[in-house]
Formats: sequence, structure tokens, C-alpha cells
Amino acid sequence: MLVVRVKVISIRLPDWMLDLIDKLCSKGIFISRSEFIRYAIRSALKRYETELYKYGAMERKLHRIVQAMHELDEE
Repeated sequence: MLVVRVKVISIRLPDWMLDLIDKLCSKGIFISRSEFIRYAIRSALKRYETELYKYGAMERKLHRIVQAMHELDEE
């Protein structure tokens, strides 16, 4: 199993976005705002995976992380 260290970041979002995220969380679709944001970032990284490879941004370590993300989605 791949152990990924995480870092805390802060972002600014408009109230309407937070309201929508909170609605998804209150309905049990996501357990927290953080889970939703991680999901959204994973989706964007997958969407642009080809471009990341193309521009050489996919180092061996990053490639393992992307593979781990694919495995998490399969569970």
C-alpha cells in the first residue's frame, strides 16, 4: 500500500461554492469539504493526465501517486 504524506493548504472559495459543497456533504455524498476538494483535484489531474505526461511533469513519484489514485477509485 502506498503511503502518501499530505499537506494542509488554504483556498478561497465564494460562498455559493461552499454552500453547494456543504449540501453534498449534508446529503452524505461526501463526508467533508476536504474529501470533496480532494475528489475534485483528482478528477482534474486525471482529466489532464495526458498533458502532464506530454510536458514531462510526470516524474516516477508522481506517476505512482496517479496509479494509487486510480486504485482508490476502483475500490
